[in-house]
Amino acid sequence: MKKQIYISGALSAALFLAACDGKDGAPGIAGLNGTDGFNSLIAVRDLPIGDAVCLGGGRAAFSGLDTNRNDILDDNEIQATEYLECAVTPTLRALHASPDAPLVNIWIDEAPALTDVDFNQGSGFVGVGLAENVTEDGADVRVRVEGIIPGGNADVLDATLPFDFGTETTVIASGSIEEQSFAPIIITNEAGVEIADGSFRAQVVHASPSAPPVDVYVTTLDGDLVNPVNGDEPLAFGEFTGRLEVPAGPYQIRIAVPGDGPTVVYDSGEIPLPAGADLMIVATQNVFLGESAVQLMVLDGTAAAPLYDKDTPAAALAVHLSPPNTPAVDILADVGSTAEIEMIKLVENLAYTESCVINPVGAPEDYTLSVVATGDMNSVLDIPYAAAVNEGTAVIVSGKLDDASLTAIPLAVDGRSVWTETKLRITHGSPSTPNVDIYLLADGQLPSDPDTAPAFSNVPFGADTGVLKIEPGVTYDAFVTATGSTDAAITIADFTPANGQVLEVIARDAFGEETLPQALIIDYDGVEDCVVAD
Repeated sequence: MKKQIYISGALSAALFLAACDGKDGAPGIAGLNGTDGFNSLIAVRDLPIGDAVCLGGGRAAFSGLDTNRNDILDDNEIQATEYLECAVTPTLRALHASPDAPLVNIWIDEAPALTDVDFNQGSGFVGVGLAENVTEDGADVRVRVEGIIPGGNADVLDATLPFDFGTETTVIASGSIEEQSFAPIIITNEAGVEIADGSFRAQVVHASPSAPPVDVYVTTLDGDLVNPVNGDEPLAFGEFTGRLEVPAGPYQIRIAVPGDGPTVVYDSGEIPLPAGADLMIVATQNVFLGESAVQLMVLDGTAAAPLYDKDTPAAALAVHLSPPNTPAVDILADVGSTAEIEMIKLVENLAYTESCVINPVGAPEDYTLSVVATGDMNSVLDIPYAAAVNEGTAVIVSGKLDDASLTAIPLAVDGRSVWTETKLRITHGSPSTPNVDIYLLADGQLPSDPDTAPAFSNVPFGADTGVLKIEPGVTYDAFVTATGSTDAAITIADFTPANGQVLEVIARDAFGEETLPQALIIDYDGVEDCVVAD
């Protein structure tokens, strides 16, 4: 049966093909003429001094389609450019590496280039130079660094610097304001130099004013500390290596103080260094957490990013401000990445108004912190804590145990000491006090004086002012009042902060014979580490 169906289908196909083999039909109607294409044009033109790409001028061949059919290559028709001659615009990038300097603004030829730049922040390369300042070899560029300080900004650098055509320059603001050693480290390299296939390029800079001369080693993981990249002479503050090309791959960067046995003061652990990367690696002063003397900043031409020592921890300030009917407490930790409930004791016997620093805390890691009465294992408050590398957190335990309002107030810590300012944060941590107004006034001024307004109004329990940057060496009076009142519940009279202080001021409940809330003042420079008995 299947065979018959196959034969029938074949005969049908043959008849159909025979029927199609007839005489040709009459010619069809001709189609419409197509539209003529656009002409491709090439134009060679001189580039004026001040050109964005070729600051010193030059010549370029431009090509594109003549879309308006005027036989001229107009600017909006250019599709490709080939530079025949070019005095290439110099480029500049900046890094803030002064450990005790304030945030800065950077001006290039009186135009704002970067604003509110903090320590260890940097930029990518940008073209610089004005047509009127072009010289035979490049351009004279005015670079101004303006420190943002309380009481009025001040220039910490104002210089006219020569930039050659076809170069890329890095300006590193370094040195110490307190030691009056603030100065730029200026490094200029030829732009556009290709990197060999399969390699990366790196240049190392010593920009930590507190660190001695060092040797820098780039090795395989745990490789021998031999043949530092800086050569036979240790690298001193302000010095830098040439640009080195190295095959891409996993490496370990270690910085060591030379001696009979090199003392390693920084260890990156194993890190990938990819092919084609063009890096400047800057050793800056470690101003916060960990035992490493320095921290590395990696500039890749577009931005700056930190490369922390592999053992850099987190830290937490524990503050006991739950009212006095709460006993002294311990703080226990459970590590989130393990199945086991460890209940590691981090803080022991912390009494009301006391504080201490938990340092180091392994990071990155998620923890659950449990507050327990000293000697007990029953948690009265669980606090989730995400520990991040090189970040500090103040954890204020306040509220009341007897009415289930016990709570943790977490605050990010800005712990860098800045010589030109005092950092101050005021937090409402008194659970028995309603919303408040906060005044920070000149010495002798009162909240009740005419035309006096609070700096912060209607602040609820648990809220804070943020980190204030105030002028050191000036005497202030601070007041906390009930919202809408000028009667002070808390007074801090004749408060004269010092250069570089970092302070937490926390309103707390009254204790003992006190009748009004009080202020707990914590100076980060004097806080002791938490101690746990063996």
